[in-house]
Amino acid sequence: MIAHAGYSAVAPSNTLPAYEAAGKSDFWGAECDIQRTKDGVWILMHNDDVEDMTDGTGKVSELTYDEIMQFNVDVGSNIENYPDLKVAKLEDYLDICKKYGLHPVIEIKSNVDPAYMNELAPVLLSRDDRDMFVIISFGREICLRIKELIPEIPVYYLIGFEDVSQEDIDFAVNNKLDGMDIHVFLPDDYVKAVIASGLDVFVWTIDDIDNCERFYKLGVNAITTNSINQETPEGNTFQQFLWTLRDYWYNLIQWFRAIFAGKTE
Repeated sequence: MIAHAGYSAVAPSNTLPAYEAAGKSDFWGAECDIQRTKDGVWILMHNDDVEDMTDGTGKVSELTYDEIMQFNVDVGSNIENYPDLKVAKLEDYLDICKKYGLHPVIEIKSNVDPAYMNELAPVLLSRDDRDMFVIISFGREICLRIKELIPEIPVYYLIGFEDVSQEDIDFAVNNKLDGMDIHVFLPDDYVKAVIASGLDVFVWTIDDIDNCERFYKLGVNAITTNSINQETPEGNTFQQFLWTLRDYWYNLIQWFRAIFAGKTE
């Protein structure tokens, strides 16, 4: 089990208290999202605008680290318990993961220029616990570049549920990535195809018991969660209906692709 942005059901996402909570709760790993400040500091933040996480405004890439430190985190679980909470640096997150034996699962946001991987790689290589790290990203160029710079650290290609195809799997396999981190909304056949390719498979983000059991039975390697606290997926019957439509839609798309590729009669 991987704590999504730390134990985000307990403390604000991507903050040090969330990772302390994850470390005390026996997770295997803890996921984070990293962005680069104007002056080259790697911080934990999901979106590229500080307004979504703090009481400040502006793009992360256009603000210095010291400027961002003037802001306070003002959103998240139990935020009232964390007055004057600051945005975390990558190194501080890594220190907490090391303290508790958590595997750092580091998402490099796709808006980050792949050229900055030349700066990030030395930061990761300087750590004596880097054999615990996993890198994930939606950015294909980021995945390729970081794998080239640090081949010993596993790199997983992140993917959502929109317009998935065999080509996604081929990209990961042909470029010798280590795995894929796939969305809970993907159909079973796609999940099985990723596993059959020989790639490791993480899945995000599952907060219900039914889906946890579903993906466990499919054979994925790890599940990312905010907290497994729901008996069934949100929406119950309606959600199950949507998932049935999802599977039919996926199979229909695959059928049409095969026809246009000349692979069926």
